[in-house]
Amino acid sequence: MAGRAFMQLSAVLAFLASFLVLLVDIEAAVTVSVGPAQTVLKENTVVLQCTYSVTPAAQVDIITWSFTSSTESREVVTMLANTQSVFGTYENRASITEQASLRIENVGENDEGTYRCTVKVLSQGSADTKSVDLTVLVAASAPTIVSTVNSAARAGDDLTLTCRSDGGKPLPTLTWFNGTQPMDAGVGEPTTNEAARQVIRDLSLSPVTRFDDQANFVCKADQGYPDQLDVQTAEQVLDVQYPPVASISSNPNSSVKETNTLTLTCVVQSNPDPSQIRWLKVSGDSADVLQTGLTTTYVIPKINRSQNGTYRCEASNGVIPRDRESDGQATVNIDVYYAPKISSSFVQPFEVNFGSSLPAVTCEAEGNPTPNLQWVQVGSGRTFNNPLSFATMTYAEDGTFTCVAAALDFPKDTVNVTVNVIGRPDIIGDSPAAREFMEGKTAQIVCEIQAKPRPSRVEWFLLDSSDNRAIITTGGPYRILQENLPKGMKSILQINSMKPEHSGRYVCKATNTYGEDEQYFDVTLQGSDTTLVIIIVVVVLLLLLLLVGIGLMLAHKRGLLPCKGEPETGKGGRDENVTNEFSIEMADKDKSPTAPLPSRVESSQYIPTPLVAASYEARLSGASFGEPRSPVGQDKPDGKKVNSPAFPEPTTEEPPVQTSQGGYRDEDGLNNAELDLSSRKPASRRPIVDPKDTMDMDYPTLRQQTTSPYV
Repeated sequence: MAGRAFMQLSAVLAFLASFLVLLVDIEAAVTVSVGPAQTVLKENTVVLQCTYSVTPAAQVDIITWSFTSSTESREVVTMLANTQSVFGTYENRASITEQASLRIENVGENDEGTYRCTVKVLSQGSADTKSVDLTVLVAASAPTIVSTVNSAARAGDDLTLTCRSDGGKPLPTLTWFNGTQPMDAGVGEPTTNEAARQVIRDLSLSPVTRFDDQANFVCKADQGYPDQLDVQTAEQVLDVQYPPVASISSNPNSSVKETNTLTLTCVVQSNPDPSQIRWLKVSGDSADVLQTGLTTTYVIPKINRSQNGTYRCEASNGVIPRDRESDGQATVNIDVYYAPKISSSFVQPFEVNFGSSLPAVTCEAEGNPTPNLQWVQVGSGRTFNNPLSFATMTYAEDGTFTCVAAALDFPKDTVNVTVNVIGRPDIIGDSPAAREFMEGKTAQIVCEIQAKPRPSRVEWFLLDSSDNRAIITTGGPYRILQENLPKGMKSILQINSMKPEHSGRYVCKATNTYGEDEQYFDVTLQGSDTTLVIIIVVVVLLLLLLLVGIGLMLAHKRGLLPCKGEPETGKGGRDENVTNEFSIEMADKDKSPTAPLPSRVESSQYIPTPLVAASYEARLSGASFGEPRSPVGQDKPDGKKVNSPAFPEPTTEEPPVQTSQGGYRDEDGLNNAELDLSSRKPASRRPIVDPKDTMDMDYPTLRQQTTSPYV
C-alpha cells in the first residue's frame, strides 16, 4: 500500500511540475546524459550509465528508471530524497549508483529492452529523460558433427558431414575448415530455426579420396561477440580405407654397373597396411615371381648384364581398387652397365698400293652404354673416325692403327690393325726447293725419300742452261751420303767449299721396283763473311754515335757542359761571380773607328748572360767595339793584367747610383768605369743590347745604348 501511495504522490508531483513548465517559460534546470548501448551475457551484471547536470540554484528531487520492450513497460527503480524504491522482478537485483546509473545483477533474457533515465527538479519545474538499450546474450552449446557413414569410409564413397549448434542467442555462424584452411567447395548453406535456436550446415565430400584419410575437418560456431562469447569448435578426423598405392626406389639408381649390388624398395601407401607384397621380373607379357611376403625390399648382389630388364612390385590389403592408380603395382627398368668389348676380327696385314684408296675398315664393339669407337695411329698419335678409310694412301698412312672402344670409366678395349703401303718412291717436299749457302762453307742438300721397298738407286744430277743433266758422283767437291729411315732413306749431297760455279739446279732421283720419283733443288750463293762483318761493324758504330749524341744533349740540358761565352769552373759548372770584360778601343778623341765592326751576330747564336760585363771606358773615349776577350791574361781599363779568373764574392752593398752621363756612381763618388765590377751581382736592371742591333746605329746612339754595366 505504501508503495502505491508513493507512486501516486510522484505522479501528482510530476503533473504539477509539467503544468508549471507550461505556464512559465523558464530555463531548464537539469540536463541528463546516458552511456552507449550495452550487451551482457545472461546471468552476469551490467551497469547502464546515466549522469546529469543542474543549475546552481537547482536541486534534484527524483531519479526514476523505467523499462520498455516490445511486449511490456514497467518501472524499475525510483530514488526520492536519497531513498530508493525497486519494483517487480528487479527487487534485490537493481539499484541506482554512481549519481544516476542503473546497476542490474543476474541479468535474465527478460531484462533485454530499452531503459529510460529521468531526473526531476521540482522547485524549478524541470525534468529531463534519456534512453539506453540493453542486449542480453545467451551462449550456444558446443557444436556437434554427424557423419553419414558410421564406420570408416572407403575411397570412392560419397560422404556428408553435418555440423549443428543449439541454444545460442544470437544464433552462431558456422564455418568449415580442413585443418586451418577455410573450405568453400562442398559446403552447403546454413539452415536456421529461430524458435528452437538451432543452426545446421553440411559439408559434402563426393567422392572421398585417399588424400582425405586422416584429414581433420573442423566446424567453428561464432556468435559475433568475441569479447564476451568464445568461438566454439567441433572436429572430425576421417578414416578412409583405400587400396595400396606403390612406387619403387632403387639404390644406387636404376642404372647400375655390372658386379655392383642393387637394392629395390617398394614404397607402399595404404589403409589398412598391405597384407602381401610380391616382387616379379617382367619379360613381355609374362612375369616370374622373385619374392613373396611382407618384405618391401628386393636385393640383387653382384648384378650382371643378364639381369637387365623390368621389375614389378605388387601390394594388396583387401580393399578393392577402383582405378589404375590404386592397383597396388609399380615397375622400374633396370639398366646394367658393363665394360666395352671389341667383337671385330681382322685379316692382317692390309696391303695397299701407294696412291690408291683404303677400303673401309669397320671396328665393332659391344657394351652398355654403347661404346665410343675411334682409330689412333701408333707413333703419330693421329686420330680417325670409325670406320677407318683413306681416299689416297701415302707412306704417312703406313703403320699400325689401334681401334679404341671406350665407355664411362670402364677400362678401354683395343685391337691393332697393320697397314702396309707399297709402291714407288715419294720424295718429301715441294719441287723446286730453294737452298742458299755461304761462299766458302760446306753445303748439304738433303733428299728425304719414302718408299717401300727402299729405293734400289738414288742419283744426283746438275742441270746446265739447256737442262741437260750431268750426273754427280763422289769426288772433287762432291760427296754423296746415305742414311736408312724406317719408311725409306735419306740421300745427302755434300759440296765442300761452296763457290759461285756450284750454284744451279740439282736433281735428286730415287728408283725402286715400283717406279721412280725426283725433286729439283735450286742452289744459290749467299754473300761472304767479310761483307757481313763490315755491315755489322757499321751498324755498331752508328749506334755508338747515336748514344754519344744523346749523352751530350742530356749533359748540356742538365748544365754539366758550359754554354757559349761562359768560362768553366774547377767544378765543371758555371760560376755566377765570374765576369768578362770587353774593351773597346778608339783610335783618337774624335771617335773615329780604327777597326772594322764585328760581323752581325745571328739572334740564334747570341746567348745573353749575366756573367758578361762591359768596359765603360768606351762610353767616355768613344772607342769602337772589338771582339770580346777573356779577362784572364788581358789588360784591365787601368792597364793592369788580370791574373786569375777568381774574383771576390758578391757583396751586399747598395746598388750604384746612375750618373748624369748615363753611367753609375758608387757611394764614394767614383765612376764605375774605374771600378772592378766583378764584385757586382747581376741585378734585375739589365738593359741588354743585342750586338746585331748595334751594327746599324751611329756611335753616339751606340754609346747611349751601352751605358749599362751588364749586357
